[in-house]
Amino acid sequence: MKICIIGGSTAGWWTAGAIEKLLPDTKIVLYDSPDIPHLGVGESTLPQIKTWFDSLGLQEHEWVDECNAVKKYGNYKQGWDNPIGDPFILRFWYNRGHFKEMMADNTMWSYKPGFDRRPDKQKFWDKIETDYDYAYHVCAEASGVMMRKTCERTEVREETLTELPSGFDLYLDCTGFSRKFVKDFTEMPISKNHTLDSAWVCPMQREDFPITEYTKSIARRYGWQFQVDLQNRTGLGYVFSNRHIDTQSALLEYQTFWKEDMVTGQEWLHENQKPHHQIRKPIEGVEPKLIQWKPMVLENPWSDNVVALGSAAGFVDPLEATALFNLQAGIETLIKAIQRGTKPKAYNRQMRNIWRDSLRFQECHYINSEREDTGFWRSITKERPEYSKKAWDYYNKYTSEFSNIFPSGIWAQQNLYQNTHKEYYETAN
Repeated sequence: MKICIIGGSTAGWWTAGAIEKLLPDTKIVLYDSPDIPHLGVGESTLPQIKTWFDSLGLQEHEWVDECNAVKKYGNYKQGWDNPIGDPFILRFWYNRGHFKEMMADNTMWSYKPGFDRRPDKQKFWDKIETDYDYAYHVCAEASGVMMRKTCERTEVREETLTELPSGFDLYLDCTGFSRKFVKDFTEMPISKNHTLDSAWVCPMQREDFPITEYTKSIARRYGWQFQVDLQNRTGLGYVFSNRHIDTQSALLEYQTFWKEDMVTGQEWLHENQKPHHQIRKPIEGVEPKLIQWKPMVLENPWSDNVVALGSAAGFVDPLEATALFNLQAGIETLIKAIQRGTKPKAYNRQMRNIWRDSLRFQECHYINSEREDTGFWRSITKERPEYSKKAWDYYNKYTSEFSNIFPSGIWAQQNLYQNTHKEYYETAN
């Protein structure tokens, strides 16, 4: 089989590396165009990435430093319940039990900087036997370079294509938002509440700040802020709705985040540690970058002999590290389809299910918030009464970590944080 990959960077090289390992009889040619910009933003992952890298023979100790990676033990959330709410740590916890203990005493699972930890009072996670995993913060572009080094059979051609070259059985479009060779632009229906379409991003100096081993996702007036620490820098960004705030006003708001007092992120690990006063500074010579997109997902990423992967297949919201996961899922699902002789129709159906899984969890963050401080939030949270029941249904329905990106243990934590389904739990018990 002859496969043509169009586009380098993370999507192209992750794809080439996986195909080389799992489809050893395949001939691969990768076209890396200097005219196609590398997005290079996604740096937070889900635990599934380790399982995938392991399956490709990439051992953790061999790639972590090369990708400036940091272990990620969860997601720090603030402002998603209300503008002045306490922070909360959501862990990768897959145990469906112990829900009653969580409900009984919220100090067992809530998180506050400077929380008084008396010797006789253990946190929920220390009190019970838990099964939780970890993910990584990883430099996306460096991970592409790392994967490229593992490739031995991939032929690289540095040129810009204006049409598909002949002689290949399958073409993989990894050209990002440009989607240069997608054949079917039909969009999968997504919620009207997925309104975020812009982001200001900038890499910040690490300096001597302690590394935060979880992703910070802080709800803001017109969207949310992310902070992702790597070994060598910090990714700081503001994802916002351009229909509710213009780009320059969003930039001014984004720049105020650099000067805020930020907790170090280690309070949950070390007793009596106080927040540090951190003033973030952009890496010298680097200016904030504006990224804009149309929130959409292709209904049929595999059409005819072209398969769209990564952001070429769709991009809605980077919340909860789903962007890199959906790239990984697209590659894995495609390779299995080729191995089994699965038809494009079945591949497309499976990818739509994966997207729905990630989008429903993202959507709950917005609708289940109690925020009403801006038109952005008021336009979404008006559906909260109806959606809080959905969140309880999702907790009961999507239980397995093997078939769901966000299984019931994750739903339990998120819904307890936003206090959305207490009434339904009490009714059921």
